[in-house]
Parts: sequence; structure tokens; C-alpha cells
Amino acid sequence: MMGLHFLFKLTVSVLLCTTPAGGYVYQMISDCEYDDSITDMVYLVKNLFNQKLTSIYDSRVGKYVGFGELGMKNAAHYNSQQWKMTARKAEVETLCRYNARLFRSSTLDRKVPPVVEVHPTKPAEYGKRSMLECSVVGFYPQEVSVSWLRDGVEVTTDVSSTDVLADGDWSFQLHSYLELTPRRGERVSCRVEHSSLRESLTVDWDTFSLDAKYLKIAVGIIRLLYRLHCSRWWSSLLLVETEVCLQPIRQTWTKISKSSLRIIEVFPINCTNVVFSSFCRINVSTCH
Repeated sequence: MMGLHFLFKLTVSVLLCTTPAGGYVYQMISDCEYDDSITDMVYLVKNLFNQKLTSIYDSRVGKYVGFGELGMKNAAHYNSQQWKMTARKAEVETLCRYNARLFRSSTLDRKVPPVVEVHPTKPAEYGKRSMLECSVVGFYPQEVSVSWLRDGVEVTTDVSSTDVLADGDWSFQLHSYLELTPRRGERVSCRVEHSSLRESLTVDWDTFSLDAKYLKIAVGIIRLLYRLHCSRWWSSLLLVETEVCLQPIRQTWTKISKSSLRIIEVFPINCTNVVFSSFCRINVSTCH
């Protein structure tokens, strides 16, 4: 059984006799014991004198039971008090079940969504074997499902995972790994399903770091175009590698063109599978 305990202590001095140096201690302990359903609630009220149990109220029998001469006398007295017996029966609901529901709602029944991050375990490059890690942290309850997707298709091979680990603060974490050879333009995602989520959470791997070196090339090309523009050249034919003719670079040119250039058209021509034989022709207007 799982118990929710309430402890009340009252220390009094007996004035009718000589008080010893240590004094006298009287305790009343209210104890609520229940299972996961909170329906089978057992309410116990224990009376102790100098750490010895003298009497106990048990909701299963609906009365006090005494131990020893003094305990039995007190139990008979308590059972004769109608107001006390009525209060004890009511406390099964007002004290035990009420607080048990509050306890469960803030602990066992709570739901905390996971925080998900996808990143390589070490710097990755296109065409080279790499490993991605999907970190799923801070969730509750423990049950969680993690899977990998490549262009929307679930991957079942080259996948490994840790066990669900407890953080010690009523939250959990899990780490899943995918071995792959990155391909340009491919979408790699980590999908997480958890009871705290209305629908599965899918987080894509951000490949910006892999494309960064090509963006640097794009910046250099834009600077050259700007100089040619400001010299009032009408157009330029630039020869660049196939690798440079990428969507991220087109987006970068377009953003910069709003402030300094107006790019009329950007399109590849004569593209083949041979490296250095593909070109991008860029027609530009004059400075404005």
C-alpha cells in the first residue's frame, strides 16, 4: 500500500502529579493508507503516551480500540462521544481522500512534456558516416516512444537507445542514436510520442552547420556582384561549382539584394554529373 501520512504532535505537562525532569509526551497521529484507486481508504488515528500506543481508531471497524487498562478506558470514553465518532467518519473523506487527490494530481498524475533536441555527436559532413543523437529530457511520466525518420519514412536499422533514466526530481530522460551518411537535401527527424503531448512531436536535424561553408562562398560572390554593379556593369556571367548552386545560397542572395542589389534571375544551366561543369548564370541590374 502507498501511504499518505499526517503527523500531529502535542506535548503537555501533567499538573496533577509531580512532573519528572523529562516531562510527559502525548501524541496523536493520523494515518491515511490507500491504493492507486483511492477507493479503499483506511483511516487510523493513533494515541500514544510516552511513545507507547494506548488506543487507535480504525475506520474499518468504525471505533477506537484500547491497549492496556488506561487505553481501554480511554477508548470506551471516545466511543461514547457521538460528535467524535461522527468527525472520525467524516475525516475519511475530508482529510484522507481530499488530500490524497491533491497529492496525486501534483505528483503521480501530473504530465510534463519532453524537451527534444537533435544534434550530431561530433561535427558531421555530407557523404561521411556520422551519428545523430536525439535527447529527450524533462518528461513525466516515464513511458515514452522515440523513433527516427528520413524524409518522412521511419528508420529501424542503425538505431540504438539508452534506457529511460530518472533525474531524481520526478522527471526522466532518454537518448536515442542514429548512424547515417548525410545526404544533401535529405530531411532527418526525431519523433517523440508521450502522454503529455496531444500529438507526436517531430524535431528536424538542423543542417545549417554543414551548409555554412557554401554560404561563405555565396557571400564572396555577392561582394563581387556588388562591385561590378557599382561600376555600372549590366550583367555578369559567373562560373561556380555545382555545389554552390544551392537553395540556401539563393535565399541569401535574395535577402541581400533587397538592400543593395536587384537579382533578376538565378538559374542553373548545362548541369551534368561531372564536377566543375555546372554553372549558375546571374543577371543583375545596376545599383540603386
